[in-house]
Amino acid sequence: MEMEADFLDRYQRQLSLSEVGLSGQRALRTARILIVGMGGLGCPALQYLSAAGVGTLILVDDDEVSLSNLHRQTLYSPQQIGQKKVQVAADWVSSLNKEIQVVAVAEKFSAVNALNLLQSVDLVVDCTDTFTARYAINDACAEAGIPWVYGSIAKFEGQVSIFNVPNVEWQQGNKRGLSHSLNYRDVFPNPPADGEVQNCAESGVLGALAGIVGSLQALEALKFLLKTEGLLVDQMLTYDGLLHRMLKYQLRSSNPSKS
Repeated sequence: MEMEADFLDRYQRQLSLSEVGLSGQRALRTARILIVGMGGLGCPALQYLSAAGVGTLILVDDDEVSLSNLHRQTLYSPQQIGQKKVQVAADWVSSLNKEIQVVAVAEKFSAVNALNLLQSVDLVVDCTDTFTARYAINDACAEAGIPWVYGSIAKFEGQVSIFNVPNVEWQQGNKRGLSHSLNYRDVFPNPPADGEVQNCAESGVLGALAGIVGSLQALEALKFLLKTEGLLVDQMLTYDGLLHRMLKYQLRSSNPSKS
């Protein structure tokens, strides 16, 4: 890790926050985050998590840089077209801060590799753009007991939440206790039918929206690691980029036993 003087200088603005301080910054330095998807959401999420000093970042994506990526995936350049996104992204992190441990995994996240990828991680950030990947992430995290930050964009609108957070207080009548917060299947038990919901390639998306929502995912991840208040536990934050309108909804389980 960096020499302490460099560490203090690099993160001075964060260290000045009472919610961070030296103990919080050291907690970030020892944290391990898995980012699935290095596209429009993954680029800003990675940039801000690495800049904030998260010590280990595992990047998972099997895609290559293409020309159509460049309007929203700001880590990449025309000279890198055809290269694996995870390797380009990992090189960028190393150029920013060689003390950060970055692992590039040029594979799709699936039930086959999920157990291995989730080993020893504190948090998963879902920056994918398919329901297949999202449900795979949710199911693996639910089984492993690992929280994950959700993000989604289309056209001018985006959503952010955090699922499967441990040790959340609950009360039902006179009974109280601690449990994991809702997971994605609790709210959305089954993926939509084919063609029911368009993806970004079909519906389009304004590039700047990806930057906003990916940054919000990074912020939520940092808040979780720092144990601050205000996490989007059992809540969904929606952002309308056309009207600059942000709304927060309470999520309810479709399973009566979890309501």
